Amino acid sequence: MDDPLMDATTLNEVIDKRVRLYGDKGWLTLYSKDKIECELTFADLLEGASGWAAYLSKLGVNPGEMVLLVLPTEKAFYESYWGILLAGAVPVPAYPPTHLGRMDEYLNNLAKLLRNCCAKVMITSRQLRPIVLPVQQVIGGDFRFVVPEEVQFGVSHPIIPVSGSDLALIQYTSGSTGSQKGVMLSHRNLLSNIRAIGKRLEFKSDDVAVSWLPLYHDMGLIGLMICTLYWGVPVITMSPADFLRDPSRWFGLISDHRGTLSAGPNFAYSLAARKVRPTSIEGIDLSSWRLALCGGESIFPATIEKFTQRFKPYGFRPNAFFPAYGLAENTLAVSFSELDSHPRLAFLDAMELKTQGRAVSITPRNGARAVVSVGKPLESVEVRVTDVKNRQLEEGFLGEVIVRGPSVMEGYFGNPDETAKTIVKGWLYSGDLGFILDGNLYIAGRKKDMIIKAGRNYFAEDVEVAASGVKGIRPGGLCAIAIENPDRGTEDMVLIAEISKGADQAGLRDRIRTQVFEATGCRPDQVVLVPPRSLPKTSSGKLQRFKTQALYLDGMISYRGASGRRTTVFWTYLKAWLADTLKWGRRR
Repeated sequence: MDDPLMDATTLNEVIDKRVRLYGDKGWLTLYSKDKIECELTFADLLEGASGWAAYLSKLGVNPGEMVLLVLPTEKAFYESYWGILLAGAVPVPAYPPTHLGRMDEYLNNLAKLLRNCCAKVMITSRQLRPIVLPVQQVIGGDFRFVVPEEVQFGVSHPIIPVSGSDLALIQYTSGSTGSQKGVMLSHRNLLSNIRAIGKRLEFKSDDVAVSWLPLYHDMGLIGLMICTLYWGVPVITMSPADFLRDPSRWFGLISDHRGTLSAGPNFAYSLAARKVRPTSIEGIDLSSWRLALCGGESIFPATIEKFTQRFKPYGFRPNAFFPAYGLAENTLAVSFSELDSHPRLAFLDAMELKTQGRAVSITPRNGARAVVSVGKPLESVEVRVTDVKNRQLEEGFLGEVIVRGPSVMEGYFGNPDETAKTIVKGWLYSGDLGFILDGNLYIAGRKKDMIIKAGRNYFAEDVEVAASGVKGIRPGGLCAIAIENPDRGTEDMVLIAEISKGADQAGLRDRIRTQVFEATGCRPDQVVLVPPRSLPKTSSGKLQRFKTQALYLDGMISYRGASGRRTTVFWTYLKAWLADTLKWGRRR
C-alpha cells in the first residue's frame, strides 16, 4: 500500500491529511456485546475530536500539558484521544478500575500516576466518575473531572501546530517488573515505528483489522488504533471484557467482517484454544485471517501448536501465526517474523544454555528447550545482544537485548535516574535476555526473572511452563521467584501455584516438584499453594513477579500445613476487599 502521509511530521497532520484525502471512508466499527455501538468515518472522528479540543481549551488546558484518560473501550476514547492532540496537549491513558474490592490499591496507583505526570484534567465516563472521584482527596489541589456528556460536539477548533519532537503520548509501563514508569513518546517516535510496521506488514487496500485489545496498552492503542488510522485500515473493535466473557466473539468478528489482521498476547491464543466451544463457532470462516500477530509477553511453542490445530478446521492457516517482539520503551515494535511463513522454532541444549549461556541447536528430545523466534528487526531498528560488561556478543550467545533507533523513547517522565539506567549512549537496555541465530532474534526470558541456583541459571518462565502441565494447577496461575538464602549463599526457588477449584491437593506439591525437576533439572525449594486469582497481575494480564516476591517476603503468601488449607494471602485479600468495599460505600 502506498503511503500518502509520508511527509506528515506529527499525528495532528496525519489526521488532518487523512480526512482531506479519505474523509468519507469508514474507519471504526465498535461493538458492544453483539451489537454495533457506533460507526465512524475519518471525518466523523475529526469532528468529534475537534469538539473535545474546543472544550479542553475552554477549560484552560494549554499546549504541552497532560490530560489523563480513564475510559473503557468506547467512542469517547477515540475522539478524546485525538482531541487532546488537536488541542496541543499530551494524552496519558490509564486503565480503568476492574476490581471494586481493591479500590484503595487502584486509587493509590492512580494518585502516583497523577503526581508523576502532573495532569490537572481527567477524562472519564459518567459511570466511572464516582468510583475514581476519591483520588482527588489523595492528590489535593485544583483538579477537574470531565465526562463526554459535558462536551458540545460540532464546535470547530483549529488544529494547534506542534513539532515532531513534541510529546504525543505518555505510556505508563505495566509494572510487571517494578513500579510504573511514564514512557515519553514524541510524534517522531510514533511515526517512525508506525511507518516501519506498515512497511514490514505490507498493508493492503482490502485489509481489515479486528481488535479487542485494551486502548490503554501499547499494542491496542498504537498498533490497532493509531497505526490503522495512519494506514487507512478499517478496524472492527470490541472491549476486552467482551472478549474475556466469550472469546468466540473474536472469531465471529473476523469471520463476519473478513478480518485479515488481528493481534493478542500469548495468553489470549491459549485461552481461545482451551475455552472456545465448538457450538459457539459453528460455521465461522477464518480463511481471511492472514496475520495473527502474537507479542507482548513470552510466546510458547505449545500455544502455537494448540491454537493452530484447534482452529485449522475453521480455515485458520498455520503460516498466519505471526510471533513478534516489542516494548513500550521502543514505542511498540522491535522485530517481526516473516510474512506468510510458519513460526520458526529453535531446539536448544537446555543445559548448555543454563550453564554456558550458549544457544546450541540439537534435535528435539528430552533436555531440549524449544524457543520461538520473534523474527528480524524492523528497518529503522538496530538490535544487539550484550554481556554484563556491555560487550556485543556473537550469534548464539545469550545476553541482554539492547535497541537503538528513532522510535526509542525520549525517556521516563519525571524520572531521570531510571532514564539514565535504561538509555545508555543512545542504546535502550530492554531487560530482556535473548540471542540471535541466523539473523533471527529469540527471547529467552527477563533479566530480572532469572533464578541462580547452585551456580546455574534457571529462567522463571521455564519452571512455570514445566509445572503448568500438572493436573490441578490453574492455567496462568504460576509464579517462580528467587529468594536469597544467606545461610547457603545462594537463591532459593519458590514456586507459587494457584490451584483449580475442586482440585485434589493430596501429593500435589510433590507432583509439581517432580515435573519441574524432570523438565529443568532443578527442584523447587518451596511450593506454595494458593487459591485462584491470588497472584497479582497488571491491567494487561501480565504476572507481577516483582510484586509477588514482595508479598511473599512480607509474609502475605505462605502455605500453612500439609492439609491443603487456604493460605495467608486468601485471608489478607479477603480482609482488604471487605475494608475497601466499606470505604468505597462510605464515599458513595
